[in-house]
Amino acid sequence: MNSFRKGQIVDLDFNSSLGTIIDENGQDIPFELNDRLTDIAINAEVVFQIELSQKGLRAVEIAVS
Repeated sequence: MNSFRKGQIVDLDFNSSLGTIIDENGQDIPFELNDRLTDIAINAEVVFQIELSQKGLRAVEIAVS
């Protein structure tokens, strides 16, 4: 049911292990940095899925496109 969205990394905070993606609709979607995101950088084009967490929407299954 979850389809992949496209977006761009606009913020990375390695101290807090958080980042932000802006999707094709201009929506800011936060995500958590993890060991699988080693080659991620600001302005990187990514694909991802959306998950509803206790804190709201989160980007998950992020991959550099």
